[in-house]
Amino acid sequence: MARSTRARSARLGASALTGGAALIALLFTVPALAQAPDAAPASAAPAAADSAPASAPASAVGSGVAADAAADLVADTPAEVAPAAPASVDKAAQDAAAAAFEAAGLPPFLARMQRHTVNVQVSMGEAEGAPMAPPGTPVGIRILAGGAKVKEYTARVGEGGLAVFEGIPSNPEVQASISYELWVDHGGVRFPYALAGVPTDGARVALTILPVSDDLSQVTLEHAFIEFFPDEESLVVRHNMRLRNLGSSAVDLGKLPGGGLKLPCPDGAKHPSLHDEHDPLVEVRGTDLWFKGALLPGGEPADVSVIYTVAYAEPVFEFSLAMPVPATVGMVVASKERQPGHQAAFPLSILTRGALGDVEEVANDAGRKFDVLRAEGVSLKPGEPLRFAVSGLPVRGHAMEWMVLLGVLGVALLVVFGFRRTGDAKGARFSRSHLTAERDRLVRTLARMRKAHEKGRMPTVRFEREQEAITARLVTLYRALDRLDAR
Repeated sequence: MARSTRARSARLGASALTGGAALIALLFTVPALAQAPDAAPASAAPAAADSAPASAPASAVGSGVAADAAADLVADTPAEVAPAAPASVDKAAQDAAAAAFEAAGLPPFLARMQRHTVNVQVSMGEAEGAPMAPPGTPVGIRILAGGAKVKEYTARVGEGGLAVFEGIPSNPEVQASISYELWVDHGGVRFPYALAGVPTDGARVALTILPVSDDLSQVTLEHAFIEFFPDEESLVVRHNMRLRNLGSSAVDLGKLPGGGLKLPCPDGAKHPSLHDEHDPLVEVRGTDLWFKGALLPGGEPADVSVIYTVAYAEPVFEFSLAMPVPATVGMVVASKERQPGHQAAFPLSILTRGALGDVEEVANDAGRKFDVLRAEGVSLKPGEPLRFAVSGLPVRGHAMEWMVLLGVLGVALLVVFGFRRTGDAKGARFSRSHLTAERDRLVRTLARMRKAHEKGRMPTVRFEREQEAITARLVTLYRALDRLDAR
């Protein structure tokens, strides 16, 4: 007998091995010399893999945690069905092995390495008499230390839904620092599980995988957090969304037309940039986001975080955003304080539209004030827009634009003609002082931009574009100064 469990999700990303994790990785890659005398030979172990099989692309990793907690490793005997205790090791055999390894020049603790056979049975549903997974279904066991993968074993389901893993290691010396995960690939979706307990010979795990569909009626979206604050040239928006699966089957959004679920940005948004640019499940296309992963039922949501900008075109920005799935609203925040590095404050205010919720002014522990819109309980149908407004945006008139244009033209004329004057030391000093002042101003601007980018207040796309323009301008100024110095 063995317990059946549904999938528990985890983001299956690789992490760097440092410190103790690297040591444990070394222990689990030691050849068969490190096995106890009675352990299975290394040749019987399935090949370890550093990446998932080709049949399970990264974009299909499930996101969400199922209702059941985790799979348990249990002994395959009629009397023992509870999670297995740490494996007991014969003391005399341990001491003999340790002596042998010492004679061979190996550390004694390697003698405690044990390798076990683990049987994994995969069924296709929770109902009584549910069919077993078809032969060839990929299954894997990961060994982790401090959350970092140190080794992975793969196998395929055979007859009766059974996959057999030979040589799964344990080691009492480091067991408290390691954990095990198991995954099954089915229907283009990866079902991950957390394994409780320690492997023993003949340990057995029974898993249940769920049907896979592309039914959007099971999916909901939450606008968990939307924050507005003014930047020097545009309104910056941080937008965090959460996707959930409220149904009973897995939903593979990568099978939808277009290769994912389209999550648009609001009208007027520009230059969207993902908070996690390396997230394989989310892609930016123009001003739209596309979620390409799968959602497992009844668990943790998939987070999608994006930063975008809105140009200062009007003193009030009308936020309007409709989603293809039912949506709820968490919190909307707008800053009323002067931003770091700004000379003036541009206090923003939130204006409700319709019966969305109530706006209140709050202050944090540092005394900084914000407008906060809370809309708990508001539910939006697919295609129904989330609407509110943000006022207090600094809008530059055309007069300011003309002044900036004339200023740039004046500097250009100064660069072209100022340093050409010969025999006029005063004119040369006048030209050099202006060029130096312009150079220093651009250097300070570039430093402010870098700080804003590091703190997440400036999208990467915009930072790189403006950094390139300022750098080109600085090159021109330095060349002009060099020509003046050479006179």
